[in-house]
Amino acid sequence: ENTTEKRREVGKVFQKRAALETQAPSGTVQMASQQQKEEQEWENTTEKRIQGAFKLFDKENKGVVNQEEVPYIMRYLGVYPSEEALVKEILPEMQDDEPTAFVTYQKLKVVLLRLMKTREWEPDPEDVLLQAFRTLDKENKGYIEWDKMKEILTTTDSAPFREKECEQFQRVAVDMDSGHVFYEDYVALVCAGNEQS
Repeated sequence: ENTTEKRREVGKVFQKRAALETQAPSGTVQMASQQQKEEQEWENTTEKRIQGAFKLFDKENKGVVNQEEVPYIMRYLGVYPSEEALVKEILPEMQDDEPTAFVTYQKLKVVLLRLMKTREWEPDPEDVLLQAFRTLDKENKGYIEWDKMKEILTTTDSAPFREKECEQFQRVAVDMDSGHVFYEDYVALVCAGNEQS
């Protein structure tokens, strides 16, 4: 009798243990399933954003954009790589085996999905951007004259702006009445745009 009772007790312990083991993976499976669902939703939403940005530059609907337009697409989507990383790593990754002056949507999408998921090239925070502008504003006026700003942008050693980039910056950043870059307003605008993306 004692042996039978001991077997029953041991059997009950094993049953409880087995029940606990089967419950834990079930909850884990549900959590993993929820996480996969959220990741898939993020990827679908992000892919639509990438496609929308791509279409802004693929005006003839050929499924390709000029590689010079890739940095604009990336910044539009909140990805701000260094010029060096763009030229040496990102653009070559988007090119086919035989490099051309164009990038296909498919190649751009794959790279951008990865970069956006890892958040590797997120923009600098607002306080860092403001400090950079304040360093240029030695007289603490709250603005920088456009001519001075353009000179800085086009003569910097690391990644000088081209004329097209200067024109785009000017359209957004410069107060047309005064010809000044009111940098606190500009940084607020940039940071608000990044939060939406």
